[in-house]
Amino acid sequence: MLAGFSIAQSIQFMQVLLPQYAERLDQLSEVLRNGASLATGFQQIGIDQEIVNQIRITQEHGDLTDALTQIGQLLAEKLRQRQQLKRLLRYPLLLLSLVASLLLVVRYLIGPELRQWQLNLDNEVLLYWLAFGGLLILLLLVLAGRLLQVYLQRDPLKKAQARIHLPVLGKTYRYYYHYYLLFNLAILLKSGLNLQAICQLLKTLAPNSLLYCLGQQIEPQLEAGVSLNEIIRQQPILPAQLDLFVHKGRSLDHLSEELLMASHLTYKKMLASLAKLATYVQPLLFGIIALLIIGVYLSLLLPMYHMMEGLY
Repeated sequence: MLAGFSIAQSIQFMQVLLPQYAERLDQLSEVLRNGASLATGFQQIGIDQEIVNQIRITQEHGDLTDALTQIGQLLAEKLRQRQQLKRLLRYPLLLLSLVASLLLVVRYLIGPELRQWQLNLDNEVLLYWLAFGGLLILLLLVLAGRLLQVYLQRDPLKKAQARIHLPVLGKTYRYYYHYYLLFNLAILLKSGLNLQAICQLLKTLAPNSLLYCLGQQIEPQLEAGVSLNEIIRQQPILPAQLDLFVHKGRSLDHLSEELLMASHLTYKKMLASLAKLATYVQPLLFGIIALLIIGVYLSLLLPMYHMMEGLY
């Protein structure tokens, strides 16, 4: 679309570039030919509801090309990070499988030989394996339980609140929600809507979306006279700088421009944070492998060391 293509031409071009998605693109073209909006078409082919809402808002009130460009960049970055993660995991997982094989050799081949020479595992080795295994299992259970809790949460607002408090991933999620809300708010303010009108508009969105739930929570507070500063303070997914922009007393046009600039800066921070996440995986796996190797050496060398002590 940046090159001057229409939506229909862009879809035809994507069918050539992305043949694996040809069926979904055909379905999208059919929906658009029947007179539906682009947002409705995306919803019918299974695109995430938050992306659908962002497209619907920009299609009706803002720059659709800019929104589609940012969404495309974000999805491309996620795909790139997923591919990078696969590459980063290859070598550590290979080492992990080799160390696991070595452990099996020690347990089932060397272990009987040690017992034949009356070289049973020392208490220190047993304690090491118990501590290592127990800690690893505990961490995995805590992490799995936390992720399962977030996954099973059906309320989009509560799910977003839970995501921003996740260990390691929370910061990236926080940047994403701040960008998402700042961008959509900027578009709506630029179209001349005030906060009450924005809340009314959010009611027209899908009930299973974050913006709808956020509007349902904020509107009664505004009607009850709760200050915007207090609403922002109580809601962790709302960016704190939003209060600073609102209290500058600027016109809606100036305010929307400032919020749009803030959303672009937050978007860049989100991409940088997303790229940084992949760098944590490899060192973590290497640390686990190092602990496993130490355990293997302890299992072999400590019994031999104590045997040699007995000889002297």
